[in-house]
Amino acid sequence: MRTICLWILAGFIVWPVGSTVMTVSNKPIDLILSDLLFGLVPLFYLGIRSRLPSGQAKTANRQKRWFSLPLYCAVLCIIYMTSLAGIGLGMSEEWVRVYSAFKLTKPIALILVGFVMGGWTDPFDFIDILGKAFGVLVALTLFFTVTDPDFPLGEWGRFLFEWELGGYPNSAMSFFAVMVPLLLAVADTTRIYPLRIVAWCLAAGAAMTILGSMSRSSSVVLLIGTTLYLARTGRGTLLAGTGGAIAVCSIVGFGVFSSLQDTEAVSTLVNRVKMRVDRSTGEDDPSSGRFEIWQFALELSMEKPTFGYMFESFSRYAGNVDTPHQQYLEILYKCGGVGLSLYLALLASCWMAVRRLLLICTRGDTAWYRLHSLSAMLIGVLIGNLTQPNLTYSLTGNMLFFVFGLLCSERAALSAQNPCETPQPVIVGPGFVPRPRVAA
Repeated sequence: MRTICLWILAGFIVWPVGSTVMTVSNKPIDLILSDLLFGLVPLFYLGIRSRLPSGQAKTANRQKRWFSLPLYCAVLCIIYMTSLAGIGLGMSEEWVRVYSAFKLTKPIALILVGFVMGGWTDPFDFIDILGKAFGVLVALTLFFTVTDPDFPLGEWGRFLFEWELGGYPNSAMSFFAVMVPLLLAVADTTRIYPLRIVAWCLAAGAAMTILGSMSRSSSVVLLIGTTLYLARTGRGTLLAGTGGAIAVCSIVGFGVFSSLQDTEAVSTLVNRVKMRVDRSTGEDDPSSGRFEIWQFALELSMEKPTFGYMFESFSRYAGNVDTPHQQYLEILYKCGGVGLSLYLALLASCWMAVRRLLLICTRGDTAWYRLHSLSAMLIGVLIGNLTQPNLTYSLTGNMLFFVFGLLCSERAALSAQNPCETPQPVIVGPGFVPRPRVAA
């Protein structure tokens, strides 16, 4: 029962399809399944709870204060941003400001929900299931990509069943790119060799989907996140081998394409790639208009540097552009320097929590691999934020803050210090007593 409940929650987090439920000032309000975690987690309490092993709660409680730093930062962000939106509403009577603040703070609030859930069940058990649920999502996305009548000429990873992935390609593919290191951690902590091969193949499939979507930002996030994870887990040889394999495959692929370039399918695919490359490297506008938007957002922010524009619509000044297309500039515009400082402190505290957990866990434990994947995930998001507001979008923002909320709980410290098993993760019941850790 517990495993089923955890799988349901993980499925709600990774499901990348949303729907518009209403509009405010002609701006759509979208709902995705992970938005329902505020109600689902308390509802599933009886199904996911497991007993904290006796005699070890004191050890975890001693770690609790410094692990809870992201919680305090999250609360400060929420209070400041909602207060700012309230002041803006009072000054202008524009309810769109409240909606804009809600959209930004809702993912942040999920860090509190993750913290609560982390007190009820082993956080690393759920993180493992989350990675597996993402693997199922990748398999489904690959299936509907290769069965598309236009494959391989269509847009890879665009549809799941008959639904289009929300924010395709940038938002959806950035989410895929951020999650790939967690899928690699699933492969590394699985004892059953065939399942490990399946997980690695799914990670490769996710990479091909991201590259096939031709989302530049997502491809960069994929490269950096995956490289960081492999390097931090001692895969320097694998990275070198992968680079060599890519070089060889590129040479062979060039030869194959040269011999088949007269065919309609190959000619169309080459033209599509060429158009995308020209668009990215051409002299006219390699940023697709982002450079001008960023410059304009900076100029606006310099006029109100402290408290920003109190969630006033960006399109009021930028025409039909609703966002600066950059996470940090968006927050600077909406909340000013004070809001940006609080937000960066929140992200820094999340990274610090991961680093501190890595210091108390044993190298090679399942928690060690999962923590390195989360570290790579966070750094990938921070870099991806330079080209789009990933954490304002619910898909990535909800997942990230919820997972890091799990790591704020005392049970995260307990699980990192006292691994239940090595190396295969096992879903355990309430009466489980962990095996004592043995020195390597």
